[in-house]
Amino acid sequence: MKPDPLLTPFQLRHLTLRNRIMSTAHAPSYEEGGHPRDRYRLYHEEKAKGGIGLTIIGGSTNIAPDSPSVFGQLYAGDDSIIPWFQKLTDGVRAHGAAVMCQITHMGRRTAWDDGHWLPVAGPSGTRERAHRSIPKAMEAEDIRRIIAQFAAAARRCQQGGFDGIELLSHSHLLGQFLSPLVNQRDDDYGGSLENRLRLTLQVIEAVREAVGPDMILGMRVTGDELTAGGLTADACVTIAQQISATGAVDFLNILAGAPYDDLGLAGWVPPMGLPAAAHLSVASRIRRAVDLPIFHAGGIADIATARHAVAEGHVDLIGMTRAHIDRKSVV
Repeated sequence: MKPDPLLTPFQLRHLTLRNRIMSTAHAPSYEEGGHPRDRYRLYHEEKAKGGIGLTIIGGSTNIAPDSPSVFGQLYAGDDSIIPWFQKLTDGVRAHGAAVMCQITHMGRRTAWDDGHWLPVAGPSGTRERAHRSIPKAMEAEDIRRIIAQFAAAARRCQQGGFDGIELLSHSHLLGQFLSPLVNQRDDDYGGSLENRLRLTLQVIEAVREAVGPDMILGMRVTGDELTAGGLTADACVTIAQQISATGAVDFLNILAGAPYDDLGLAGWVPPMGLPAAAHLSVASRIRRAVDLPIFHAGGIADIATARHAVAEGHVDLIGMTRAHIDRKSVV
């Protein structure tokens, strides 16, 4: 009898994952003061007890004061989070699962009238319909500052004991620089795809330098914005190849869509009634184009679909995030 492909171990550089099932980064709104305290830790420990191979915490963990939380995210912009990270990673790992942390700058995808009431930052002054703040077009000093803040937050994750770090690009600041729908700059960070990719590559370089060669580093990126005027599938393949060519990234976590309004968000995180695994082919296309492990999640709530995704070689790890939210853990 052949082994279940979902239950076969996966080797991610030096890290052995006990199976191919993961929980992707999300915000359960259990944070306290921007920290993952006991309730947050226990939530992820339950996932580990259930046998999951990898859990990624900190859905949209913010790195800077001008990226305030608007839906219960963590804040890794100062050292006060490190002891809470350490307690969480020790707890999850004690139950056999690997644990990573996602970090991001949200760019325009947040609110100005929250946190320190700082201007929302973005590549250009184009407003997102979902969050509606009109961003300040970032200056050179803003770019240098945010690159440094990504590196500092990554070091805090490393000190907190995580197995790896995931940089979030899709729809947040890095993805906003990539998207021609959002980025209307005419300097070295706008116009051509090469220019729009510049900030992403600079952040990857700074983070890798900050954490050294041994820390696992990945990025969650779009494989197709599926929106007129946005990033095409071909452009996203090129972006993935350029990221891979740096040699600094160990995996890509692929999704699709443009959650710049409520309809786009529903397509990206499909509710009941929409097709299952609608973007699996997008992830599969990226997997064929790069020599990196590919993660994917999106409307995959049943074992048969997850098994198909791995067995047919579309992805290496499959996210079943909502499928692992036990009702007892959220009441």
